Amino acid sequence: MITVVFILSGCASKKESKTELPFRLGQVYAQRWIVEENLEEVGYDVIIPIRSLDTKRATLQKLYHRGKVIDVKIELRKIGAIAVAEYPMGILQETTTAMVEAPPNDGQSIFDDSLLPFKITDSQAVLTYLEGGEVKYFKIEDVRQNPIMSYPSLSSRNIE
Repeated sequence: MITVVFILSGCASKKESKTELPFRLGQVYAQRWIVEENLEEVGYDVIIPIRSLDTKRATLQKLYHRGKVIDVKIELRKIGAIAVAEYPMGILQETTTAMVEAPPNDGQSIFDDSLLPFKITDSQAVLTYLEGGEVKYFKIEDVRQNPIMSYPSLSSRNIE
């Protein structure tokens, strides 16, 4: 009788609700880019390959990376479905005082990482997603930094 009670109580304590993420991601990478015909047109994108996404359960929202928060948008490219965080030109420059004084309203802003549930380094990011009406956080490790891409024109960059 005692053995049966131990077995049943042992099984009951191991019943944990395992919540599975509503998405699977590939290797996340960052890509600086420049336009050859106008060297002032530069940018920085974070590309998040999406292996699967249950859109009925979750919506990807924002990416926190290198002191900035950017809205992500889902696109279909040659490599498949991706979530892209497109940093505006010049946002990652060392001098951000102008942005602090007059924050832009185009889906990006500076953030205080103490508001996140994780501490992140320059090689990490946090992806927020909405699931069941609740904002959740997913920490991305090892954001790979690809070499800078050079495009002959802005339109050729937008095609890729």
